[in-house]
Amino acid sequence: MAKRFTDTEKWKKPFIRGLQGPYKLLWLYICDDCDHAGIWQVDLDVAQIRIGEKINLKDAIESFEDKIIIFDKGNKWFIPSFIEFQYPSGLNPENRSHNSVIILLDKYNLRKKNKPLISPSEGRKDMDMVMVMDKDMVKDKVKEAKIKFLWEGEDAIRMWDEWKEYKSQHFKFKYKTIQSEQAAFDNLVELSDKNLIVAKEIVKQSMANGWKGFFSVKTNVVVNSQQKRSSLDGNQDFLNYSKRLEELKK
Repeated sequence: MAKRFTDTEKWKKPFIRGLQGPYKLLWLYICDDCDHAGIWQVDLDVAQIRIGEKINLKDAIESFEDKIIIFDKGNKWFIPSFIEFQYPSGLNPENRSHNSVIILLDKYNLRKKNKPLISPSEGRKDMDMVMVMDKDMVKDKVKEAKIKFLWEGEDAIRMWDEWKEYKSQHFKFKYKTIQSEQAAFDNLVELSDKNLIVAKEIVKQSMANGWKGFFSVKTNVVVNSQQKRSSLDGNQDFLNYSKRLEELKK
């Protein structure tokens, strides 16, 4: 049976305190169930059985944000902090058990090739040089990556940009990973039944009420508002046409 270090101070940390009960358990389970390189084979069905709680994948990704790196088409999660905590003096390639970790990190391209590994004698002061998709790498990947929009055109992009600006100004919140942002956008798509008009109304409703998330709106209200708008547009066209006729008669 593998034995690992555990942090008895973890319950005092804002990240753990801020998690809802099921996701506290999920995080602890992942830290135990991942391999010795901090890589977890995603299996929420088994996780739910073992922790005795229902888990939503999108909520899990949003809860863990930049604590995990998702790869292999979402089938694997990597926990960068796992290696820093379990191997506090760094990874030594001359150590057989450490070397197997290095091989796994290299296999999935999770270690910065341009930064050398440190030996135990160099201590924690050079931990930045150990490995592992450090914060700068994560930020660069987030900047390069963009979420996949269901709808084409500027309207959808503008709607989403306004939502992110609203979240930033009112709650000082920014999506820290492309996965968490994509999960939030997919939630909007699901609530709107893939209808851009309904999606806009959902976003408008949340901003108007000062809500942090999305909630369904009554579709018939949206349809009626669109019908009224179309009717008004038609009346305006008629008035413009009539005015033009009057001008031609003069």
